[in-house]
Amino acid sequence: MDLEWSVVEAARFGGDALDRLIALIWPDAYRTAFGILRDRGLAEDAAQEACASISRSLSKLKRGEAFRSWSYRIVVNAAISMNRRRRTESDLADADVFSREDPVTNVDLYRALAQLPLTQRAVVVLHYYVGLSSGEIATACSIPASSVRFHLMLARRTLKRALATLEPSSGFETNGVSHGL
Repeated sequence: MDLEWSVVEAARFGGDALDRLIALIWPDAYRTAFGILRDRGLAEDAAQEACASISRSLSKLKRGEAFRSWSYRIVVNAAISMNRRRRTESDLADADVFSREDPVTNVDLYRALAQLPLTQRAVVVLHYYVGLSSGEIATACSIPASSVRFHLMLARRTLKRALATLEPSSGFETNGVSHGL
């Protein structure tokens, strides 16, 4: 979501500029929500909610340089809210959201990420997938920067253990070489 402030400023007035802004931020919003939720349908719903919230709240944004972390905060909150609703609606405490038919989502790393607590998963996604700094993640998740680094450390330990103990998935292969993450 590296956008020029002029794009964000023009979008404040709605119309085509707002449509362009939403089109620009949609891929990152969806990717971030999917990284947290691990479910395509829920990620799409969360990203849509986030984009609608960004549209409604854009006039409240005071500083252009804050747009990136501000918008990710909205996406993370929408994903967390969607996860809570899913958990409330489901009696399954540990729902398996992976498609066994889709080799892309059947990679061990995705299964290991799903085992992380939601805050750690959000921090990992924002750090490794999106490339936000600790300060930006802190703003996006409403936690101190020191907590971001702590959550990253805990998540790395958990992922390392999880990846060491998970059964190998059917994995994916290219040219006869199996790729483990």
